[in-house]
Amino acid sequence: MLGFLTPYRDERYHLRDYEGPERALRGPKELFNYRHSSLQNVIELCFGVLKARFAVLKNMPNYKLRRQRLVPIACCVLHNFIRSQGCGDRMFREYENEDMLIEGEEEEEGRSIPSIDLSPSNVALMSNVRDEIAKQMRRDCSRNRR
Repeated sequence: MLGFLTPYRDERYHLRDYEGPERALRGPKELFNYRHSSLQNVIELCFGVLKARFAVLKNMPNYKLRRQRLVPIACCVLHNFIRSQGCGDRMFREYENEDMLIEGEEEEEGRSIPSIDLSPSNVALMSNVRDEIAKQMRRDCSRNRR
């Protein structure tokens, strides 16, 4: 894994920080952080739904790694199949609320973290990628307001 895109430091980040009278986004860095936080919430909600539906994701048996990596994919396929059939599934109704907090999703001990290149040159590269994305987001917002 080459790197990852971190939010900007010293800028608002959490969605709750954008509520109330001060919620107007002030510049490309805040826009990036707002969208980064929104995406993180969606991803956490998706994992929460999958873990609630498929207990195997909470307590993965000691399969070989090549098999373990296929289990979440299979769960996603089954989940999407159930959703595509439009069965009015109880879990889909329960988890429709985007602000819902999923129990146990804050931090999990023992989670393995993939190896990421944190050399100064790679950190600078990823910082430049983040800056370009933030600028493009701001340009897109400006165009859409016209």
